[in-house]
Amino acid sequence: MEPIYYMEYSESFKIVNEMYTALYKYRNTKAWGPFKIQDIRTKAYEGAKKRWAELKKISRKERLVKVSFYEDRFTCVTGDVTQEFTYDEIEGIYETDTTLALVAGKKRKKDGFIALKKGSVKGHSLADLKEFLLKKCTKAGSVEHL
Repeated sequence: MEPIYYMEYSESFKIVNEMYTALYKYRNTKAWGPFKIQDIRTKAYEGAKKRWAELKKISRKERLVKVSFYEDRFTCVTGDVTQEFTYDEIEGIYETDTTLALVAGKKRKKDGFIALKKGSVKGHSLADLKEFLLKKCTKAGSVEHL
């Protein structure tokens, strides 16, 4: 089956850091209580640094991220790891200058978040993808800017 939207980009620390920032921001809105954004960014940076070190141990080579969006789900392939998400799992959509991050609810046991590098959508605009995601990810409500 051909994806509706497709993205491909190289994994980077910046993307991982922004993904963790979105995750901690999401957690702050759900259960953590009020934290200053700087506290969230500091905690996210620590988590991202740890995760990036783990990723570098797994593979010293640059890893390519491939994300395919279908009508009922999307997949993310990074190196030899494949994750699959359904749109109803996504409870938060966060945007930075360079990244669009999708955060799944706590019911998902592992890898409940993904960062998408802006400018990597093939054959469509980022605005088209965001519109598609907002229609599909109804629990997210809207795109929140970090």
